[in-house]
Amino acid sequence: MKTQRRMVTTLATLLCGLAVFTSGVPAFAAPGIGIEAAKLPAQARTALHLDIAKARVSDPGAFREVRDIVTHAREADRKARGRKAPTSLKLSGLGTKALLPMLELVAFDAPQLTANETAADRASVNRDVLEAIGLLKDARAMPVLVTALARESDFDTTRTAAEAIGRLETDDAANALVGALAKSSGERATAILSGMGSCHRTVVARALADRLATRQDDNTARHVVKALGHVGNAWAWKTLSARGDEAASRETAARALVSAFVQYNGEVREAAAKALLVVDDSHTNALIEAARRGAAGDTALALDELANRVAQNPTH
Repeated sequence: MKTQRRMVTTLATLLCGLAVFTSGVPAFAAPGIGIEAAKLPAQARTALHLDIAKARVSDPGAFREVRDIVTHAREADRKARGRKAPTSLKLSGLGTKALLPMLELVAFDAPQLTANETAADRASVNRDVLEAIGLLKDARAMPVLVTALARESDFDTTRTAAEAIGRLETDDAANALVGALAKSSGERATAILSGMGSCHRTVVARALADRLATRQDDNTARHVVKALGHVGNAWAWKTLSARGDEAASRETAARALVSAFVQYNGEVREAAAKALLVVDDSHTNALIEAARRGAAGDTALALDELANRVAQNPTH
């Protein structure tokens, strides 16, 4: 009898979800933390809602756990004594079962504002959840993350959305980031550039290298240099199962970073040097030597010092 009742409840939930979406009415009265569900592609919106409905029946406890962490996120920050509480790690630590509850929060059903919660607090919660979604590396999150990235938002949220997409480590993710970058400018473009280094694909490395070659302002250049360090990171590549793009990505990053070292000064030059050590590409010595032949004065001396740093690279 209990099994029969459970089956009836499940069927009723799923039919309700389907009826709501086919009628064009939003599934939930409240908006999501990060986006409006109506901004999602219709097919993706319907599929996601039905998946959430199924998950609510099969594992309601996961929804309670996620909502409890999110509801108390700001309180956790205050108790962290000036530091950011590891909310995203707590959420992702729940595993795959947390994905659909988090997607529901971002797109469909934001928690009610708590007493004294500000817009900045809510934006911080949104970033926590987006980051946690990215850490799960589940392709089912792609429509929500792409929609979150498309939304005009603050720098940190845009960067977090780009990072989350990048962590999916797929061709679709890489193409979505490069496409979003092509449509953006100013601070929004810088935020995307800053986040997209999490995607280890040659197309991403080339997009970053192309942007750096156009002589950016120092702030943007610093973000791009760091992103190149991420996309070419030798240690990170060792942790990936798909490594077909490794050689091309690391070489592309190394070439762009040596060029940046010559082209820029100050903090950007130092950031390029540190990124080169992390990328640790086999072409680095030859690239530095080639740059040295065309350099003079302080730049030549800086390249000599860089060659010594590379030779003594502590990551070897």
